[in-house]
Amino acid sequence: MRKIMLAATAIAGFSALAATAQAAEPVLTTDSFNSGIATGATLAPGTITVRLRALMTNELSYATDTLTRTTTAKNSGILLGSYLRLYPKFDAVAANGLEYGATMELRQNSGGLANTGSGSTAFWRRYNGYVGTPTVGRFFFGAENNGLARLAAGTTMEDFDANGGFNGDVPTAGNAGTTLNFMSMRGATFYTTNKLVYISPAFAGFSGAVSWEPSQSTGDTQAANTYAASNAPGTQTSSFFGAQQLRRNTLDVSAQYKGSFGPVAITSFVGYLQSGHVIDSSAVAITRQYKDLKVLAAGARVTFGPFAVGGTFNTGDINANGGGSLIRQGNKKAFNFITGAQYIVGPVIMGVQYINNDSAGNNSGIATTTATNNQFIRSNLHETGVVVGGAYDWAPGATLFSSFLYGQRHQGGWNFGTGAAATGNLKIGNSTQVRAIQIGNTFKW
Repeated sequence: MRKIMLAATAIAGFSALAATAQAAEPVLTTDSFNSGIATGATLAPGTITVRLRALMTNELSYATDTLTRTTTAKNSGILLGSYLRLYPKFDAVAANGLEYGATMELRQNSGGLANTGSGSTAFWRRYNGYVGTPTVGRFFFGAENNGLARLAAGTTMEDFDANGGFNGDVPTAGNAGTTLNFMSMRGATFYTTNKLVYISPAFAGFSGAVSWEPSQSTGDTQAANTYAASNAPGTQTSSFFGAQQLRRNTLDVSAQYKGSFGPVAITSFVGYLQSGHVIDSSAVAITRQYKDLKVLAAGARVTFGPFAVGGTFNTGDINANGGGSLIRQGNKKAFNFITGAQYIVGPVIMGVQYINNDSAGNNSGIATTTATNNQFIRSNLHETGVVVGGAYDWAPGATLFSSFLYGQRHQGGWNFGTGAAATGNLKIGNSTQVRAIQIGNTFKW
């Protein structure tokens, strides 16, 4: 409760700094472009609209961190990268007024090109269909964001650098061991799974959502002792040998409020997510079984004219490491929050994000409670960082952006350099720092 109060105070404190500006709707660009949220068709009955949207990003990054040096070499720290994504979409209205459609996201594999075809293959990252009306709400089905993630859109304050802040590319500019986790439950662990989602219409500013995901499968088939997808529908087993860190029967419920009070515009949400988990029949006495997911999340975004502030947090039996994976019996509950502020001047947006994660981290993968691991099992992963950046829309569909990141990670008994539990001295490699700067250009059309 004390941590929840601290997070709420931090979010409210940011809001109080800007009480003199004019009201405007929040800038919620992140999910509206990528996630395929149906915003309501305005087509005449019996018509279909087909669109193809695209995103191309080119960026130059430089990073320095505590893991780039070795006894024999040093990384350059400079990266020039690019990637391309396509978003086919169609929206339609039946003769009886029923709205329906589908959205897809096609990505290139691994980023950039290669001398062999395997480096430039494409894959479907997510896709979903929807059906409904403005009066009864909409049903979504497919591999996409759950209802909680949809109603939380905008509260992570990530849309100030055209690239996602902590949910973008700059956190990965350094060594993989220094990359801070993005704590929102909108990562690939959640949106690449098949699910059913219902979003209600808004009543007096309030709307609700509920989602159900039967299995953590990314495809239609999941057989025993595998975690693979098939091209055709098939059976799904409820138990897996040696694969117990999988959730099943995931359910989330959430509510959102949007409204204006004089010069102030507010978007807020609260939600709860829970799941079962796969039981591994091969578990032995020393194995620490995984827990079910039980997560409370809430957040808000407050806008005063060109100034927006806000934040979001989640807490419970969830692990920030791996985008929201399960934790084991004996691991501590997580408490993660992010807060930030933005300011818009014409075609320019500037912003800052601060992130603070406290979770089981890497120790959820340690299966035994031997004397060697006892001290490590009691340690949590602590991550803090800040991103400062901005973007300039220099032409329709064209945006220049830049961002600077500082982050640090610490977990007793874990060596971030080797990516494994420390042996002997538990302090070796258990802390990292990273500094990164990135500039780039994004085309959206």
